[in-house]
Amino acid sequence: MRNPRLKVTVRIDENLRKSRIEVHGVVTAANIRALYVVCRRATIKLPSHEIVIDLAHARVSAAAMDELRERARLSLLHSGIDASETPCRLSIVDPPTIIKTKPTIMKTKEHV
Repeated sequence: MRNPRLKVTVRIDENLRKSRIEVHGVVTAANIRALYVVCRRATIKLPSHEIVIDLAHARVSAAAMDELRERARLSLLHSGIDASETPCRLSIVDPPTIIKTKPTIMKTKEHV
């Protein structure tokens, strides 16, 4: 799967308690870093509020979905740029489609 573009819209509620990041497109393990950058910017601007990643209009690879669920469980967000992590309250609206990928089978040559 190639690295598709994501379209995101960030909505901040009027009480500044919650940011909703609406994602359109296909989220993969390869492009999830871009989503982390957007989330981190929202966290830096409003550090004590909750971030909701709304994937209701996106398709998400199983690997990316597992990673997002783990980030929400840990309440830590990757920077998307380096290895640093930022504490955050993160929740996820599940996507309608999770893309399952076929496992890659390694072929080896047998030497006689």
